Amino acid sequence: MRVCLVSSPRFNCRPLANSLVPPGLAIIGAVARDAGHSVVGVDGVLIGNPSEVASRVAAAGPEVVGLNTPTTDRLACFKTIRQIRNTLPDAFIVVGGSHFTHSAVDALESIPQIDAVVVGEGEVTFLELLEHLPERDGLGDIKGLVYRDSHGQIVLNSPRQPMPQINHLPMPAWDIFQIDKYSFHSHGVGKLGQGGPGADVAIGVMTTRGCPQSCVFCANSLNKKMRYLDPALAVDQLVLLQKCYGVTAVNIYDDDFLTNRKHAAAFCEELLKRNCRITWWCGARPWNLEMELLKLMKRAGCASISFGLENGTNEVLKAIRKNFTVEQVYEAMEIVGQINFAKVNLFLILGLPGETIETIDRSARFVRSLRPLLGGAWQQSTSIGQLPLIYPGTQLEAIGRAEGCLPVNFSWNRPFFEPSRHLPLVNRQYLTVPHFQSRSLPLSRICQHLRENWWQDMRRGRRRRFRMAPLRRLEVVLGLE
Repeated sequence: MRVCLVSSPRFNCRPLANSLVPPGLAIIGAVARDAGHSVVGVDGVLIGNPSEVASRVAAAGPEVVGLNTPTTDRLACFKTIRQIRNTLPDAFIVVGGSHFTHSAVDALESIPQIDAVVVGEGEVTFLELLEHLPERDGLGDIKGLVYRDSHGQIVLNSPRQPMPQINHLPMPAWDIFQIDKYSFHSHGVGKLGQGGPGADVAIGVMTTRGCPQSCVFCANSLNKKMRYLDPALAVDQLVLLQKCYGVTAVNIYDDDFLTNRKHAAAFCEELLKRNCRITWWCGARPWNLEMELLKLMKRAGCASISFGLENGTNEVLKAIRKNFTVEQVYEAMEIVGQINFAKVNLFLILGLPGETIETIDRSARFVRSLRPLLGGAWQQSTSIGQLPLIYPGTQLEAIGRAEGCLPVNFSWNRPFFEPSRHLPLVNRQYLTVPHFQSRSLPLSRICQHLRENWWQDMRRGRRRRFRMAPLRRLEVVLGLE
């Protein structure tokens, strides 16, 4: 079976090299290839234009086309799927990933060009699908598959449980994508965290799967079963990427790199033992951190850590189920500030359930109090966060529907543009993703309050967006966006 795996173009359909390739499609490609199938890849992110992506796919002559997309880029993905169907009317088009997993039936109802959706982890489901094609017999027996049968009816198969361990997975088939053309502008991180701006050949890898947390806004926390890749196998990936593809920087895609401290330490020790000098960064929960482990991470090449703080008040943290307190965050940042990481990110979201004007002020004051602890690593951080986004399958989606944030006829797989996109804190990257707002605290009220009370805490780029807000509002009125 000839298979083409496609990374979807970004939401604005422009070529983008300053990005990170996630490992999912590459692992799927490796599993299919090891089973004897012919696999090629098309880098939609690099190509940009859906018509050109479709032409590249058609030139490969596949019998099966597989795509995935983040929710932010889904409209560009839909356009690409339709173009592929026009050029390959007989190909079997299957989609997967977090977005389609949580909107599978809706995707098949809204996009007739899609033949099937792989729900959840895709390696085994996709391989079994290939074994039943092209005759399409026995698709009803494949767990984790939602598909359109020969009569056009949508069939929802029983779910597939997460695989119990991940050490058996093959090395990702990075060679099917154009890794050497991807870059990450380190903005001061530099090689091995020594400072100095630069662009690294960068990619994403995973050393774990799953997340034990239950944050109301996060689609990643829906798979709670934790699995850990043997540290030697994880470092094998980095060594291969470095030697064969010239990769100099890696994003650890784990939802929380420090979920298992022994695993994190073993990974760092393996890097040092094999002298794999590569810049990497990761995300972690901002609580109960260990000084010695952070020092070990720094020695092993970790240049930056991102923390999902989200809010600086205990009542909102409790409402969104973060399972830590501001007191624990402060203690954690006291430790992090002593390690001299090149960069520390604190992700913040304003307007989540439980938020009030009073909690916004307290949150901003709390985050401001962390700035002296982090010193120079604070350079890219801010006390002012983003507005909350709703993603499919999350608890925030259910809360948002109850609050009237989504139109009555809303579909995750039909055109949508954020009606509040003129607001200065609505990032253009997320124009296709609905924002959450409670009836008691409109987003416009949040923006107004920040402008009046926290102007001095905004970065220059954020201030510029506030100044440009009237023009953006005019663009919306005139239909120019």
